[in-house]
Amino acid sequence: MGIKVTLHPVLNNDVETNLDVEGNTVGDCVRCVIERYPDIKKKIFATEDKLKYHVEILVNGESTFPQELMYPVKDGDSVSVLVLMIR
Repeated sequence: MGIKVTLHPVLNNDVETNLDVEGNTVGDCVRCVIERYPDIKKKIFATEDKLKYHVEILVNGESTFPQELMYPVKDGDSVSVLVLMIR
C-alpha cells in the first residue's frame, strides 16, 4: 500500500505532485521524494536535518512538529509537504 506524499506546487515547478513511497518516518518519505526530485532538497531544508521555517509537514492532516523528520508513519498514511505563505 505504501505512504502517499503530496508536495505543495511551489516545490515542483507549480505542479502539485503525488507520490507513493515507503518508509517508517517522515524523514524516510522525504528522502524517497528527494531521490526522485533532487532539486526539492534545497527548497525544503535549511540544513541537512532542519526544515526551512516556511515548510510544514502534516501526517493525516496533523502537524508533525516538533518531531518533524522523526515522526512515525505507517502504510496507508498521507503525508503533505506544505509551503506556508507568509505576508
